[in-house]
Amino acid sequence: MSKLIILSRVKRHLKLGNSIFGVPAKWDKTEGNITSISEKKEKLVKAFTDLNFLFVIARIWTIARKEKASLSESIVGNTLTSLAVINFLLRHNPPDYVQMQFLNYLFSSEDIDPRKQWATVLTVLGFFFDVIEVGYYVIGTSLAILTMLFPCQPGLLSSILCSPEGVLINVPFFKFLRLAIFPALECLIFIQVAVGSAYHILTVLLTSVTFLWIEIETFIKRYKTGTFDQKLYRKVQIFEKLLNSCTRERIFLKVALLMPAFQVMMLYVTIRMSHAHQDFLTVAFLYLYLASSGFTVLTFSTAGKVYGASQDWITKSKTGERKKYERKFHYSLIPLRLQFGSNFVEPLTPLVVQEFCIRQTISFLLLTK
Repeated sequence: MSKLIILSRVKRHLKLGNSIFGVPAKWDKTEGNITSISEKKEKLVKAFTDLNFLFVIARIWTIARKEKASLSESIVGNTLTSLAVINFLLRHNPPDYVQMQFLNYLFSSEDIDPRKQWATVLTVLGFFFDVIEVGYYVIGTSLAILTMLFPCQPGLLSSILCSPEGVLINVPFFKFLRLAIFPALECLIFIQVAVGSAYHILTVLLTSVTFLWIEIETFIKRYKTGTFDQKLYRKVQIFEKLLNSCTRERIFLKVALLMPAFQVMMLYVTIRMSHAHQDFLTVAFLYLYLASSGFTVLTFSTAGKVYGASQDWITKSKTGERKKYERKFHYSLIPLRLQFGSNFVEPLTPLVVQEFCIRQTISFLLLTK
């Protein structure tokens, strides 16, 4: 599998995002690269983002006004609202043309060495793109069905039509809204926000981190065979600096803060819904948990491998006779670090994150037993 397979997935996601005004980038068939959308469409994307903020406020209001909600209603309502909030925060990033240029560099540079290892890595990345795309429609459809069956569920926009006691107001027009308008609205809102979030965390972050790992491993292999000089490590460092400039303060920082919390929430809710014999909701939340945990593991594991591979190469390449300036050059080298805020990912970071998620989930289950 080559970069072109991943590029085809990126094009498909961009096409979907452009059709619902969810992403600030598009694939330019004429130029053959990723570019920004027109100023008019960019304003529409921003307008829909602002509108989604109002929808989030409306969801919070439906929970606050509900009187005597059952434990199941409270859990589902808080989960739906948290899902909307996290999706909104991940999506809410200003258009960044540097990210688009960086993606163009990734897909226009030399193709990947067609070894079995990298074919497997790219297959997993491509499969994850497909899983997320299926999730748009699965979760969107689930929200639509939930709206039709339980219109007064707090956290759904349709519960605006219900009284604080959870009774649907008996107006004929409201029945049409419940069965047609609100289900379609829930589905469309979720897909639009999810596509916008996936552009930042999947297309920009996970894809770039994966290619950086492949880049450093390819450099190390060619250095050992004598094809590359150690000075070409600077090229990989430039790759790392560009990626950090695109993701450090916004995308990766949000992912590091929000995704583990979301993962804890999804696992907790999945277990609670399973015990309550809510099979439909159990499957839907389980899908979200598997997708979020898979993304977290892939992102942090790959970023940790980047740091570990570069650190291992620097340590092992100290031996051997070299000229004085080569030794000085080597002493100046530092491992590649993918940063989020003022922190960076180490090889053990994925284990720390998953341990945190499991511990917090168990704590919540014990507290609400």
